[in-house]
Amino acid sequence: MSGVMLTAKGLEKLNGDVARLRAEREGLVVRVRTEEPDSFDARHELELLDRRLTLLEERLHRSEVVESRLDGEADVGERVTVLDLESGSTTDYRIVGSGESDPSALEVSYHSPIGSALLGRRVGDVVEVEAPRGLRRLEIVEIDG
Repeated sequence: MSGVMLTAKGLEKLNGDVARLRAEREGLVVRVRTEEPDSFDARHELELLDRRLTLLEERLHRSEVVESRLDGEADVGERVTVLDLESGSTTDYRIVGSGESDPSALEVSYHSPIGSALLGRRVGDVVEVEAPRGLRRLEIVEIDG
């Protein structure tokens, strides 16, 4: 299996999610033991939670925390300011790990069209990104860890 790149913040959140689900599981186990043997609800809920917990634990096991290298190339965990060459507007994106993206906060996964286009690029590079409203040409004007 391939590793999952995460920022330190993403790893912290993933650890918190796993801990929260483990605590929730303990409560469900008690419910399963005390409910009627024919009751389906708690057993089904426990089964769903176990599946989710297994997926998160596997992801945690495969995770690799990526530190900003500050080597001039856009990388996971870094903020990249781009100039849209058509509109003239600038936008700050933070490239984050898989499963950490938050488009409303302009945090884009390195797998996303914008994140993958920016990854490994330098100030002055122009990238083309296919967006819902058509092709966007973005010039990298700043990279900051």
